[in-house]
Amino acid sequence: MRSTLTGAAMALFLTAYAQPRTDKASINWGPEFQEKATGTFGYVIGQSDDAVYMTFWKKDKLFVQKMTGGLTSAYHKAVDLTLDKKDLALSSIMLAGDGIIIFATRYDKKADLKSMYMRMYDAADMEPRGAWERLAEFSSTKAYAGGFQMDVSPNEEHILIGINLPYEKEASERFRVRVYDKQMSLEWEREITMPYTDKEFAVRGMLLENDGDVVALGVKYLEKQEAKEKKRDGKATYDHHLLTFNSEGEYTDNTIASGDRFLQDLTISLDDGDGPILCGGFYGIKGANKVRGAFFMSLDPDSKAILHESYKEFSDDFITQYMTPKEEEKAKKKAEKKDEELQLFEYDLDEIIRREDGGAVLVGEQYFMYTRTVCTSTQNGGQTCRTIYHYVYNDIIVVNISPEGDIEWASTVPKRQHTANDGGYFSSYALEVRDENLYFIFNDNGENLFKAAGDKFKQMDLQGKGSIVTMATVDQDGRVTREALFDPEKRELILRPKSCRQLEDGRMFLYATRKKDYRFGMATFQD
Repeated sequence: MRSTLTGAAMALFLTAYAQPRTDKASINWGPEFQEKATGTFGYVIGQSDDAVYMTFWKKDKLFVQKMTGGLTSAYHKAVDLTLDKKDLALSSIMLAGDGIIIFATRYDKKADLKSMYMRMYDAADMEPRGAWERLAEFSSTKAYAGGFQMDVSPNEEHILIGINLPYEKEASERFRVRVYDKQMSLEWEREITMPYTDKEFAVRGMLLENDGDVVALGVKYLEKQEAKEKKRDGKATYDHHLLTFNSEGEYTDNTIASGDRFLQDLTISLDDGDGPILCGGFYGIKGANKVRGAFFMSLDPDSKAILHESYKEFSDDFITQYMTPKEEEKAKKKAEKKDEELQLFEYDLDEIIRREDGGAVLVGEQYFMYTRTVCTSTQNGGQTCRTIYHYVYNDIIVVNISPEGDIEWASTVPKRQHTANDGGYFSSYALEVRDENLYFIFNDNGENLFKAAGDKFKQMDLQGKGSIVTMATVDQDGRVTREALFDPEKRELILRPKSCRQLEDGRMFLYATRKKDYRFGMATFQD
């Protein structure tokens, strides 16, 4: 009897898995490669036309590879990270127009000097266009070392090197910006001294506009006493600032105010034409890492003044929709005990997608990590301890913005991804934007295809029989449907979602591993 039930259950399981396999996309896999021969995959640099550029490491040697849309390698070339027989540390690699720019740093301990170097290559064949060139340097102490930021304008005509100068406790916040053309010839540079101290102001990121102006996101923290009073009242203890600098020496400092809301994870999107600057993220009522709703702003590209702003508070039902009844009850009791409203926590806004009709879509994901130290006793009475790193990537939130700039709806794509000591490489998602639909692709447990709100969703399964790659579709009205993307027999290939990329021709470039082997694939989506 038991044997018959087991066989029937297995047949039902396989039949059920086969039914929801999507007909919206087909996948073509290329040949299998071995890490022993090519090195270990690093990350995707960028993509253009039907090609994807990526890094590999073999021992301590850096390689850059160009893969075509036909899943063939145009080249796999080593990069010399030395200058005057001394090693350079890779900082960043940027694809800009028809060139690849490699940025690297070196710290001279004797001279107490940190330097940034650049070398350009042809993207077509990875042949160098010149030697290493020093772009910037500054004195650096070990404790407050400073650093560099790079960005390319949306039209790829200008390149930014931002220099965060070392921290000085009582001094004003200072940083440098250098703007180059796409051939890396210097166009203009400035050192900016803020009217705030280093202690109370921090630059979070720098972006470059099409005209070569620099936009910087900053956070201004309140003075100690004022911050203490605000914190006691459960209010934000900081303000977000949008700074702009240009070659003529003009400077603007705009505060992005939102009342008592905790604006989090502020994300800026620059238009590749002359459209408005888009700004969005999540906000909380109490606590800087908690989420009660989403916000969206459009800013004038010249004055940076707020043209329109919209806020959407998430309902209790939205927050608890993918909790089990037990989890929902626990969350409500916890909020009631703290005299707080229900809130989500630890969500990052990943990107702002501009729609052709002037609207936009915000996409965010719950992500956090934590450590646990595990100690065991040894035979001689001693103790050995090891630290375990946990990576958690859970639900995706999609927020739709109308052409008028108002938040129309928000939807959740449920998923549960928790791994340890793997860097979270197999978690998160890949995104394909096609017409009115968004396709989210991620590793999952096959049983989740049949779950509904209120059910307990299972953790993704990377190795077992439940392993599956899910494609969740969010349509123009916020409806979410889930289907299997991979056939069950393909589950031995484990997808690396964060390494997948949508190409300009609408296809998606895929990267998947199997132990020490890997494959590239191409997903083609049906109209």
